[in-house]
Amino acid sequence: MGIAVVTYRRAERLRRLLEAIVLLTREPYELVVAEDGGEDGSVEWCRAQGHAVVSGPNRGVAWNKNRGLFALAALGCDPLLLIEDDVYPVAPGWERDWIEGTRRWHHLAYHHPKVAKHTVSGAGTPADPFVNPAATAQCLSVSARVLGKVGFFDSRFRGWGHEHAEWTTRIKRAGYGFESIVLSDGRGAKAQLYLSGGLTAEHAASFRDDAQARRNRELARSLQGEPLYRRPWQNLAERREFLAEQAAGGIDGNALARRLDGRGA
Repeated sequence: MGIAVVTYRRAERLRRLLEAIVLLTREPYELVVAEDGGEDGSVEWCRAQGHAVVSGPNRGVAWNKNRGLFALAALGCDPLLLIEDDVYPVAPGWERDWIEGTRRWHHLAYHHPKVAKHTVSGAGTPADPFVNPAATAQCLSVSARVLGKVGFFDSRFRGWGHEHAEWTTRIKRAGYGFESIVLSDGRGAKAQLYLSGGLTAEHAASFRDDAQARRNRELARSLQGEPLYRRPWQNLAERREFLAEQAAGGIDGNALARRLDGRGA
């Protein structure tokens, strides 16, 4: 199992999350922090605590989540969890539901209270996850099988907005992590599968940028017909930059990068 903690300028929340993971996780795990150039002391604090950190200039959500996903994949983890810094575990052994559920369904999300009202079915257990047509991404899990099918977040998304939905849509296109439902207006939909998974959430200031969101929305529309698989970079310059960040964080990503080189973007 691998856990990638994704953070940007929330040092106190990051510390609380990491302390909770260390205290409450029972199964063996790899932990990597993906830090998006916040320059708030988080990198230094994490390294002082012995946590692996992959960081670099601020590139936005997609690039930063790829930092974490790639590092976990290079370490051979399965399943892989992406956790943002505004949620944290509160139950001993919290990870067990995520491990079991991801083995069954291959892709799950955290059942955040803000989307709970949209739930249409399910008990929220690994065998019977909540089914919900809304989208949220404070914690996402994916199996190594699915990562091998769809790859990473598309690095053409910059800043904030729509990168999660585009990635999850590709996962659904690949046949994983959803249940077909009929909406109240009669349209069919592929609803997300959710767990509470021993986590809780607190409100945190958003880094939403409306101009970025508009640009990313148009980008997401333009990508609908593209192949499922994405590498975490678009060109050789991005590849060099990405792998240099991994190496600086103590992750040898060269073998994985060579495997990805044979995949279509």
